[in-house]
Amino acid sequence: MSNEDIRPREKLLAADNPKMVGTEDLLAIILGHGTKGKNVFDLSKEVISFLRENMGEEIKVSDLTQFDGIGEAKALQIVSALEIGKRFYKDKTKMQIKKVGNGRLIIGDCMDVMQTMPDNEIILAFTSPPYLDAINYEDQIKKLSGEIKYWERKKVSYEYYRNFLTDRFKELYRIIKPGGHNVVNISPVASDGKRVALPFHFVGWMESIGWVFKEDIIWEKEIARDRRSGVLMQHPYPGYYYPSFVVEYVFVFQKPAEKKEQNNIYYFRTRKERAENKIDLSDYQGEKSKNIWKIRPVAPQENIHPSSFPLELAKRVVEYYSYKGDTVIDIFTGSGQTNLAAELLGRKHIGIDSQEKYIEYAVKRINNQAKQLQLSDNWKS
Repeated sequence: MSNEDIRPREKLLAADNPKMVGTEDLLAIILGHGTKGKNVFDLSKEVISFLRENMGEEIKVSDLTQFDGIGEAKALQIVSALEIGKRFYKDKTKMQIKKVGNGRLIIGDCMDVMQTMPDNEIILAFTSPPYLDAINYEDQIKKLSGEIKYWERKKVSYEYYRNFLTDRFKELYRIIKPGGHNVVNISPVASDGKRVALPFHFVGWMESIGWVFKEDIIWEKEIARDRRSGVLMQHPYPGYYYPSFVVEYVFVFQKPAEKKEQNNIYYFRTRKERAENKIDLSDYQGEKSKNIWKIRPVAPQENIHPSSFPLELAKRVVEYYSYKGDTVIDIFTGSGQTNLAAELLGRKHIGIDSQEKYIEYAVKRINNQAKQLQLSDNWKS
């Protein structure tokens, strides 16, 4: 790849000094896209010179509004973009990339990691976002390490939680290939003693970004973990009905393509690729053909992550919405179930999580599985 082909964001990450980034690329970063030299702000040479000289310092809106042609709104856009650019440079050393099998597991905030990735490149995303007010993942890691005996819930506002998710799924939208899919496992949660209809709000949030709602699949857990239904047994009267929680939602969203014939993931595949990815339908006409999937949940002793979805769930999503050799990403990968499924099914994969212990655990599991597959292949031959 020549230097001309490297995206502005990637040049900034690779640079030892952000001031060494070319003027055209700097403008592209300020504008928040990868089109080199497209100066839609029509910035003067004086403004560009000021930005370059002060790139390592805090630039305020009031600093920019002193220049002719820059109002408060435009100045705010420039300042925000520059902050993102500086964060790329500042955080590049914090991202730890671990190569494993056909993929990469990355320790870091998925927002920062995704901002280093090219547009329209990944076919499939599958994830389960962090629960609202339910699990304090940092303290859960400390409990695993023996630093504390118990962990307590981490309280965040619903507005913060919504912004946290929409910011990241908006960035995910950028890197997904048109026609590709974003599949999300999500369920209602309890907060302040009330049930929050999170999945139904979540659909609206995704649609506001541009994601097109395609499917709603219900994951039915074969084992109920709560005693809510027992309330009616103790008080057999109207008003005491509280059913046990045995389902979660799996929502399928698609990034629309400009052309109708390209609004899918198979239009560009060769006949050979289709043949190599033919799905075994021997057990399809039963439960798999319906939008209610009955899959046993992960038992606590089977995984160190407190809310891991089953490997079978990930395998179905990966098989139904990608081809061998495609890249699958999980932006909240946790213990790496999506990555493991992708590895087993011959896909490339990227997993991102802020907790190093989860990533290390995922790397170990994928490596162990790869060794087992290798031994199995050697035995067959």
